[in-house]
Amino acid sequence: MNQKLKNLYARRIELFQQRIAKCILKESIIFNARYSTSDQPVLFEDRLHGKFKPGKEGDTWGKTWQSAWFHLTATVPKDWKDECVVAQLEFAGEGLVCQTNGYPIAGISGGSVFEPDYHREFVWLFPKCTGGEDVELWVETAANGLFGVVQELDPPRQSPERFGHYEGKINKIRLCQFDEQLWHLWLDIDVLSGVMKSQPDNSVRQLRILRHLNKMIEIFADNAEHSTQCREYLQEKLSQPATPSELQTTAVGHAHIDTGWLWPVQESIRKCARTFANQITLLRKYPDYIFGASQPQHYAFTKMHYPELYHEIKQAVQSGKWELQGGMWVEADCNLISGESMIRQILHGKNFFRDEFGIEVKNLWLPDVFGYSAAIPQILKKSGIDYFLTQKISWNQFNAFPHHTFLWRGIDGSEVLTHFPPEDTYNSNLHSHSLAKARDRFAEKDVLDEFICLFGVGDGGGGPTEKQIERGKRQENLEGSPRLSFGTADAFFERLQKNISELETWVGELYLELHRGTLTTQALVKKRNRQLEHKLRQLEILWTCLPFENYPSEQLDQLWKKVLINQFHDILPGSSINKVYQVTHAEHEQVLQSCKNLEKKAVVRLFENDEDSLVLFNSTATHFQGSIQLPETWQGFEAIEQASGQKLVQQLEDQLLVALVSVPALSFLTVRKGESRPNSISSHTTHDFTLENEFIRYKFNDDGALQSAFDKEIGREMLVGDKAGNLLTLYEDRPNDWDAWDVDLFYENSIIEHARPVEIKRIASGPVRQGLELQSQIGCSKIWQKIYLHPHSKRLDFETKVDWHESHRMLRVSFQVNVTADHAKFDIQYGHVERPTHRNTSWDMAKFEVVGHRYADLSQPDFGVALLNDCKYGYKVFDKTLDLNLLRSPRHPDPDADKGLHTFTYSLLPHKNDLIHSAVIAEATQLNQGLAAFYGFKQKQQTGLPFKLVGEGFELGALKKAEKSDDYIIRIVERLGRRTHCKLELQFGTMEIYETDLLEWHKIKDLPADQSIELELIPFEIKTLKFKR
Repeated sequence: MNQKLKNLYARRIELFQQRIAKCILKESIIFNARYSTSDQPVLFEDRLHGKFKPGKEGDTWGKTWQSAWFHLTATVPKDWKDECVVAQLEFAGEGLVCQTNGYPIAGISGGSVFEPDYHREFVWLFPKCTGGEDVELWVETAANGLFGVVQELDPPRQSPERFGHYEGKINKIRLCQFDEQLWHLWLDIDVLSGVMKSQPDNSVRQLRILRHLNKMIEIFADNAEHSTQCREYLQEKLSQPATPSELQTTAVGHAHIDTGWLWPVQESIRKCARTFANQITLLRKYPDYIFGASQPQHYAFTKMHYPELYHEIKQAVQSGKWELQGGMWVEADCNLISGESMIRQILHGKNFFRDEFGIEVKNLWLPDVFGYSAAIPQILKKSGIDYFLTQKISWNQFNAFPHHTFLWRGIDGSEVLTHFPPEDTYNSNLHSHSLAKARDRFAEKDVLDEFICLFGVGDGGGGPTEKQIERGKRQENLEGSPRLSFGTADAFFERLQKNISELETWVGELYLELHRGTLTTQALVKKRNRQLEHKLRQLEILWTCLPFENYPSEQLDQLWKKVLINQFHDILPGSSINKVYQVTHAEHEQVLQSCKNLEKKAVVRLFENDEDSLVLFNSTATHFQGSIQLPETWQGFEAIEQASGQKLVQQLEDQLLVALVSVPALSFLTVRKGESRPNSISSHTTHDFTLENEFIRYKFNDDGALQSAFDKEIGREMLVGDKAGNLLTLYEDRPNDWDAWDVDLFYENSIIEHARPVEIKRIASGPVRQGLELQSQIGCSKIWQKIYLHPHSKRLDFETKVDWHESHRMLRVSFQVNVTADHAKFDIQYGHVERPTHRNTSWDMAKFEVVGHRYADLSQPDFGVALLNDCKYGYKVFDKTLDLNLLRSPRHPDPDADKGLHTFTYSLLPHKNDLIHSAVIAEATQLNQGLAAFYGFKQKQQTGLPFKLVGEGFELGALKKAEKSDDYIIRIVERLGRRTHCKLELQFGTMEIYETDLLEWHKIKDLPADQSIELELIPFEIKTLKFKR
C-alpha cells in the first residue's frame, strides 16, 4: 500500500478514537456541594468542625498544599434507569472519596509524567441503576497534583513562590451516564492500533488491522448505538492467537509510591489511602487481576490511619489477590546507607510482613533506586531473599547494560537471581506496542520464554487503572503482542529459577550512570544519617552491658524506624523538596536527642557518679589512639588513667584542654582528675607552617596550600604538582537535567576559581597535636579550616567549616599524589570495591563520580595515599588525583538546598604498603566513630562488654538484644577481603551459641558452647551469632 495512503487511513483511526472518547460520558447532572478548607489535613471524624460553604464548578477551593472536605449530594434521575452511572470528580488536585461512614472507596488524581492524559476522575457507583437513587459522598481533597505543586526549575531567590505554587479548583462535580460499550470499543481500537504500530512495515498483520479498523469506522456510521456491532466486527482481529514462539509476559499490578519526594511524607500517607482504595475496588471488579505493593512503612501508615482499608488489604493478601513485595522497610537508597542500616531495613521490613500477614517476602524490590552496592547480594542471601528486581540501570547515561535476567555476584561471592523488566519502566500502561518493544529488547529471549511487566501509575501513587487492566485482558493471547497473564512476582521468579543454569553472571556493583549528584546534595541529611547510624549502634552496645530486663527494645525500634524512613531513595540522596527536609531535619534531631536520653539512662546504671572522673568508651574493634577534650575545670590538674595510674599527656590551646588517650578495642577506660600541675601550653611560631612527627612532615606555604607531604618512614614525597594538596575548587554545576540529582562530566572544564586564602596561622604545637588554622574565601562563601597532626599517626585532619551561599556551584577538594595505580579502592557497606582510575572505555569513563563511604585509597604494593572523610560520599579518583565532592547548590526541587553553615572533616593519610596491610581502615573507623565520653562518672568494677574479640581485620557490626528473645546478637564482619580467624571470648558461660541469619530467624550452624570460640571468616563475610547469658 502506498505510504501516504497508509498514513491517511492511520490518521483517520486516531481521530476517530479521539472523537468517541468524548462521547463515553452521556448525560450528566451537577452535585450539590459544600466544602471546608484547611491549611492542614483534617481527620474524617473532625471534618464537621470546619466552616462549610457552597461550591460550584469553576470555584477556587484552596491554595498550595491546603486541604478541604467536600460534601456532595445528588439523586440519580429516574429516566436514567438501566444506565451505568459514575461520579466525575475533578478538583485540580488529588482526592480521597469516602462513603458516609468515612470508608475510602476511591482515589482521584491526574497529571502523571508517565501518562500525560492520565486523569483518575471516575468513581463507579451503579453498573445498572434503577433510577431515583440518592448519592452522598465525602471527598478529602489536596491542593497538589500527583507530582506535587508547580515549581520553577530556577526560581528568583526572593520569590515568595520559589518553593512552588498551586491552585485547587472545582473543575467537575458531576453525576454521569457512562457508555460502557463505547468505552470498550475505544479500548479495542486502542489495543489493535498498538499492535498495528508494532508490526513490520507493510506486513500482513499491519495492513489487515489497518483495513479492519477503517471498515469498523464505516460500520459505526457516527452512531454510538452501533458500538456493539463494531465490537463484534473487531473480534476477528482481537481473537487471532499469538504465534507458538511468542514470549510470555507476567503483568504485575504495581504502584510505586515515593515515601517523600515532591511532596512531604505526610502526603504519602494519603497517597497510600487513595492508591490502595482504588486497588481494592479493582480487585473486586476483575477476578484475574493481581496487585502488589512494597514498603512495609506504607502498610504501617495505612494500618494506623485507615484501619478499615487495612483490613481489606489483609483479606486480599490472604486470598492471593494482593502481593506483598520487597523486603526493605522503605525502598531505601543503596549507595549511602551503612551495611547495618541495610540489614535493619530488611529486618524490620520482613518482620513486619511476617508478623502482620504471616508471609515471608523473598524478593528485594527497588525499581527506582540510584545504584546498587556490591555488598547487597550477601545481605540478601543471609536475609532469606532470593530474588532482586530493578529497572533503574536502564537509565544509564552512556552504556546499555547487557542483561535483563542474570545472576548478580557480590563482594563475598554470594549470588542472587536478578531481573530487569525489559520495558524499562515500573509504570507500564500495557500498550501493546510498548510490550512488543520490550519483547524485542529482552536480552535473554534466546534462552528464556518470559519477562515481567510492572504496570500502573507510580511515583505519586495511583497504581493500575481500568484501562490498563482491560488492555491486559485483550493481550492474553493476541497475535503481534507477547502473551500476557496477570500474576505475582514471586511465581515469576520461581519459574525463572528453573532456568538458572542458562544465565550469565554479573560481578560487582550495579553502578547507575546517572544521578551522581545525589552522593552530595543535602549534605546535612547525609551527615546526620551517618552520625545516627553510629549512635544507634553504640547505644545498643551500651545497653547489652546491662541486664536485658532494662533493655529499651521498643524505644530503639522506633528510633531505628525513624532513621530508616529518612533513608528513602529520594530523601537521603537529596532529591526532595524543602518541605520534606524541614521534617527530616527535625526528626533527625529528635532521634539524636532520644539517643542521648537513652544513653544517659544506660550510663547512670552502668557507672558510678564521680564529678572528678570521666569514662571513655571505644565501641569499635579498633584500638583508639588520639586526643580528647578534657573538662574546663581540669585545667591546671593532672589527668590519670584510673586502672594503670598513667598520667595523660595534656596540652592547653586557648582555654581548650586536650589530652592524648589510648583506649583498647571494645572497652571502657576511666580517667580521673589528679593533683594540680601546670598544663603544657601550646607554643608556636607564627610563620612556622610545617606539621611534623617522627613518621611524616607536611609543609604549607604562606597562602595555605599544602605543598609537601614527605613520608619519613618510606623516604618518599607523597604529593606532586605546584598546588598538590588541599586544593579547594569551585566549579560551575549546571547539569543538563535533574538539577539536584546529576553531576555532568563537563563540570570538570568549568572551574570558577580556587579558594582565596585570607589568613593562615599556627594554633597548636605541643605533645598532643600540632595545628594550623586557615581562613579562605571562595565565590560568595567563607571557609575556615583547623588542620591537625597527632604524634602517633600520619593522618592529617582538615576540620572544616563552610558558610555556603552559592547557586549552581560545587565545592571540591583534591590532592595530587605520587602514586601510580590503575585502580583505586573505595569503602562501601561492610567491605570495599575496586574501580578504575583511567577512562579507557566508556564504562570506565562513566564512573567519573563514584560512591565511597569513609575512604578512597590509591595504592601501589609498597605505599599509597587515602582520602578519608566523616560524612561525605562523592569521590573522583582519576590518574593521580584524589578528589572529594564537598558541597553542591542545586535549585530544584529545593531552591535553598545546602545553603548555610556546614561542618565536616576530611583527612589525608599516606601509608606504607597497600590498603589491606595499612592502617587506613582503622584510621577511617577512628575518624568516624571515635570515642564516647561520659563526664562525671567512673567505672564500676564489673563494667564491661559480655565478650572480647581477639584478632585482626574484622569489625563489630552490631551487638544487641535479639528482636524476639532475650538472646545476644553479635555481628562480626571481615573488612579486608581476605580469609581470617578471630576468637570470641565470652565473659560468662552459655548453654547454646550458634550462627544465625541476619533476621535472627534460622539457625545456620551450631558452635561449641565454650567461653573461647574460634571463628573463621571468608573475605567480606558477615557472620551473626546468637547466644544466651
